Amino acid sequence: MKNFLAKYGKHFWIVSLFVTIPSLYDFFLKDGDLFIALMLSGCSYYFFLKGTGRLLDKDDPFVE
Repeated sequence: MKNFLAKYGKHFWIVSLFVTIPSLYDFFLKDGDLFIALMLSGCSYYFFLKGTGRLLDKDDPFVE
């Protein structure tokens, strides 16, 4: 499992993005929930920054 996460962990944000896109579709074109759309968009962006190395551990608010 560690080898899998070390090899493919930087691409985890794509999984989150696949969940975010339908929620944004529901929000804009149907009667969707704003909180869900914002939360999933924020998670996708956070995982993108962590996976690409643009958010370092010293700047990460969730790492102590």
